[in-house]
Amino acid sequence: MKRSTQLIALMAALAAGSASAAGTLAGTTIENTATASFEDPANAGTTLNSTSNTVQTVVLPKPDFDIVYTTSGIADGNTLTSTPVLTTGAVPGQVIETPYSLVNKGNTPLSIVLNADTTGSAAGATVKYYLVNPDGSRGAEIPAGSAVPVTADNPATTGVDEGIVKIVQVITLPTDPALITPTSVFGASPEGTVAGTAGADPLVTPGNGYASGTTVQEEGKAVDADLQFTRVTVYAPALDNNPNTNPGTPVDSAGNPLPPASVPPVTSVNVPTEVVGKVGDNTPVVSAPGYVTPAPTTPPATPSPVPGGATDPTPGGTPIATNVAGDEQIAYPIADTNATPDRVLFTNTLTNTGGATDKVQLFPALADGTPDPAYTFDPATGVFTNTTTGVTIRFLDPVTGEPIKVSVDPTNPTVAQYPTVTVPNGSTVVYRTEVTYPDANDSAPIAPVTVLIGADSLKDADLVSNSNTRNTILPPAAQFGDATGAQGAEATPAPIQTVNPNGPTSGATSPDFTDATATFPMDVVNNGQYNDSYTLSGTVTLTDAVTGNPVIVPVLYYAPDGSLLPRVSNDTASPDYNKFITPVVAPGTEYKPVAVIQVPVGTLTGDYTVTQNAVGNYSTIPMTDTNNIIRVAPAGSVAVAKFVAKAGVTAGSNPINTIDNPANYTATGANGAKPGDNISYRIIGKNTYNTAVGNFFLSDTVPANTTLFSVALTPAPSKIIYRVNGGAWSTTAPTGLAAGTKVDVAVDADNNNLPDALAPGATLSADFIVTVN
Repeated sequence: MKRSTQLIALMAALAAGSASAAGTLAGTTIENTATASFEDPANAGTTLNSTSNTVQTVVLPKPDFDIVYTTSGIADGNTLTSTPVLTTGAVPGQVIETPYSLVNKGNTPLSIVLNADTTGSAAGATVKYYLVNPDGSRGAEIPAGSAVPVTADNPATTGVDEGIVKIVQVITLPTDPALITPTSVFGASPEGTVAGTAGADPLVTPGNGYASGTTVQEEGKAVDADLQFTRVTVYAPALDNNPNTNPGTPVDSAGNPLPPASVPPVTSVNVPTEVVGKVGDNTPVVSAPGYVTPAPTTPPATPSPVPGGATDPTPGGTPIATNVAGDEQIAYPIADTNATPDRVLFTNTLTNTGGATDKVQLFPALADGTPDPAYTFDPATGVFTNTTTGVTIRFLDPVTGEPIKVSVDPTNPTVAQYPTVTVPNGSTVVYRTEVTYPDANDSAPIAPVTVLIGADSLKDADLVSNSNTRNTILPPAAQFGDATGAQGAEATPAPIQTVNPNGPTSGATSPDFTDATATFPMDVVNNGQYNDSYTLSGTVTLTDAVTGNPVIVPVLYYAPDGSLLPRVSNDTASPDYNKFITPVVAPGTEYKPVAVIQVPVGTLTGDYTVTQNAVGNYSTIPMTDTNNIIRVAPAGSVAVAKFVAKAGVTAGSNPINTIDNPANYTATGANGAKPGDNISYRIIGKNTYNTAVGNFFLSDTVPANTTLFSVALTPAPSKIIYRVNGGAWSTTAPTGLAAGTKVDVAVDADNNNLPDALAPGATLSADFIVTVN
């Protein structure tokens, strides 16, 4: 209603503690006696008085009442939409108290029936009224529809206003999410009525001045024409849960300002990317990170700078790339050498633009913002545990590193269930998200570890995140072993490649037996979650058949197309010369190099195990394969040469069958001999096989026209055995045998009365002397 002169006077009276009663109290008897004054005729100068009869009049009731805001200066007569009494940013379960006064503006006591008018208000709130004690505290409740006696103000008293009863309206907002949303508007106004009790003749039945059977509204106005609403609007959280974004106004979990230096800067981090280049070019050009199909000839995926990231703040922390547009952080951990659970520490930020300080609880969430039921929460430790995957999560204060606690705030009707941060309006809270996950097998396929973090304002009724952000860990895993048809490497069989060390060499394709090249098709499988390339190296230790010395031969690695993979270093003196780089291998794919070993000539026969190594260039995963075998087949021959003694012949001047003649022996141009002269022959047998030849002996037949003079090995071994015409072996040296007799001679160092073996590359020499008949 409009502010009238009467209302202004009432407000001033309320401020002064008076209701400004409307005249004399009803029921008061007004008596009047008239007098006449005159000069005493008998006594000049003297005044005499004459009194009339007494007339009595009873003051009738003049009722009036109103309910007004106790706070002065606020006019009533408003609606829910027009009232100036406004509470904004209310939260579920909040209690809003508004003081009012029941004012008896008449001269007779009234019983004002009190109800709440909630026209236009959202459903779900409760409205109650209470008397106010003299000390200002809340007193007894006034049940809805009950009457409150309000006496009339006695103008005869000063400093006390008997015509005012102070009350308080209490609105309690609902906590059911279905009843309170950021768009909900609640409100109420006290509404007073008085039931008339006066009869037809007020002198006989004065009552309260209102006619019996009537219900009178405040100030006698129409229904709902003189209300005084309180309006309540609900807080609308405005939160932005983000990856680390270099906040301008950072605060800690309690809302205290943080120096910007305490927040890891978002600059760039080194993460594995695809690189583009040609074979042999080890100066790659970096392209975008992510899941890419590698070109077959790209050099290694080296860690490359990617804008918008940070590093796990722990020592040696994991590089973390920030994708602000996708509201995600991606961690690229390297492999480790232990079996303890791995840990990544993310930095997250949460910005509040809701207009007021907000308390926000953090928890692992589903895509719809509700808490992820896969996690159980222990408030004593602040740990969320996924009992299925073994992943645990803690939210940590950025300064102390301690777990953020669950808020305990008795003044907030919405009780926190999870770690709670305080975010002043316009500020950004910085918190750490510690994700610990089981240290999986570095070879088996591994899934990403994804944590969706929900941030729920405690100023709304539901337990649903107002803003989500995602922290993702891409673990590494890889296999290296013998190639299979399906994806994956084979570790159990023992592939054998047989080679002929005296044969030709070939490249990545090599047949068995016919050449000196061993080839093993291999698989490098990226079972992890980010791009990587791999350094391959390997060796096999062979044995020289002649010297018996070890010979270390490197493994060469070829691409599937038969080209040699790029070397880590092209310096032949570098230890990295025999290390080779695969192209980038995308997650979930494999690369098929070919391991090639060139077996040197003269390698001793036998089975040799090849040791191969692969290591992720970014992930650092070490892998070995030690089940490939090179089988060196026998290769070579036995050469035999026969020389005759001749003085003055230079050694090696007259070789026969790759065997050099000894000094003073020749194969051609021998001197003549007279009957009775001796002819000395030197017989030399040489083993050119890459393995020993067993049961080795030399043989000669006594020439015609001669008689055997002697036979012996030179240099003389520890034991010589002889055989004549294929008979039994004997240690007795034969002599005087006639022409045509065959004589065998051998070494018997092991005393088994049989010829010993001749080692590879070794020779056996025998002197065979005959006398001319």
